Amino acid sequence: MGTRHGATTAGERGVTEPDDSAFKYAMLSVYYASIGDRFAISGAPSAFVPPEVAPMPLAEALAVLADDRSQLDQALWQIVRNTPIRQAGETTSRYPPEIDAYLDPGRQARLDRRRAAYRKGASLLAACLRACHHDDRDLFDALRSAAAAEAIMTNEGFRRVLRLLFDETPEEFLDRAGRTSIDDRLWSQARQQITAIESEVSLGIAAYVERLASTAAYDAFLDAQHRQGDRSQPPMAIYPVASPIQQSTDELWTCATVTTLAHGDEDILLAATDPANWHDGSDVIETSYYVDDPVALTPGEPQYGEDGSITGLIYEVAAVSWGRDRGQQGVFRNVLNVSRKLERVPGTRRCAIDIRFSLCRSISSSVLWDDRAGGITMNEGFMRVVPLGGDRWRVTSRKLLRFSDRTPYSGTTGWADFGQMLNYLAPAALSWWVETETYSLGRRATSGPAAGLASSTSTGEDGAP
Repeated sequence: MGTRHGATTAGERGVTEPDDSAFKYAMLSVYYASIGDRFAISGAPSAFVPPEVAPMPLAEALAVLADDRSQLDQALWQIVRNTPIRQAGETTSRYPPEIDAYLDPGRQARLDRRRAAYRKGASLLAACLRACHHDDRDLFDALRSAAAAEAIMTNEGFRRVLRLLFDETPEEFLDRAGRTSIDDRLWSQARQQITAIESEVSLGIAAYVERLASTAAYDAFLDAQHRQGDRSQPPMAIYPVASPIQQSTDELWTCATVTTLAHGDEDILLAATDPANWHDGSDVIETSYYVDDPVALTPGEPQYGEDGSITGLIYEVAAVSWGRDRGQQGVFRNVLNVSRKLERVPGTRRCAIDIRFSLCRSISSSVLWDDRAGGITMNEGFMRVVPLGGDRWRVTSRKLLRFSDRTPYSGTTGWADFGQMLNYLAPAALSWWVETETYSLGRRATSGPAAGLASSTSTGEDGAP
């Protein structure tokens, strides 16, 4: 895949540059260690991981990723956003001690204070939206009146979450809420809007708003570092907000839905979402290009519509690593049906981007010593990019994946079943796979090192409440 964005060369460090598979294994290990409460299963418990795919310890994974600033920042944000904020009176950090070398305890405390302050305003907004969704006008009116208090109107979390959610100021939101509570048509539209958001991001509105608040606090924390001269702003900033994962351990399919905030240029996003560019900057997809035929795999072109739509077939090579060398990875070669269309957002001149994909042909796969035809039985989902106003976008990606059983007649079950080992690791692997697709949007636009949580060693105040 070449040199990573933000990584120093081997000559600059005076050491041998880690193999690309080492980075993949380390990042997969970070995701496995920080799934947290985002993981829901049905069927038998998915409790064990086969020794062949056991992740490395978190400290070792972070040490590997430290050679690449952008990868380290991605790993730290993955850990931070899945760690609960310490409660009032707590002096001990809840973050795993393995991150202290990259995010010192003083900065952890300041980040927690900012996260807590942002959640204060966002929680009231979440309660208000939930009352609307539950068709409780009395509670909605009471919460709307509470939101008009100066302490809430001036809360930065309240303001920023409203901008990210509805592209409104607090004043505009309260005015619209007042009209909505007495107008049956507007009330119905508001409830439908909330339902649409929940369906898209695969989370309840209250949970999504609180995750938005945490992301906005992180964004503001980095802005404070930038104002001190410790951070340069990349052409496109990517901040994953939520990553709910579901797995049926009876049928062994896994579904990950990743919602991301993107700050950047519309033209960059349009080019970056072209399926032929999916491999660029991705940690999982190594190759992607259009083909004319799913069997001959002759490179070709999709069908382009005058409205910017695309329909075609994509040949894709994806690799998932669980070890330090190239022999410890699974490589999958597939052909996907893909389509992209642009949808004009009512009342604006901007478009939402909607991409759909499904498995056309699973060509072949290699796992450890086992090289065979097929390898994936389900691979389908979507990516949707919605404008939020200004240069802000909500990017939601969903992938439903199932690996084939490589030893269907072995007779073993659970962690001892080599044939199903990738399905048992799939919650972490798929979350990482889908998130790297959105992170790659930013990497395609970034020509220099990305900076973030790991970029500053300052222990001074950052302006957090």
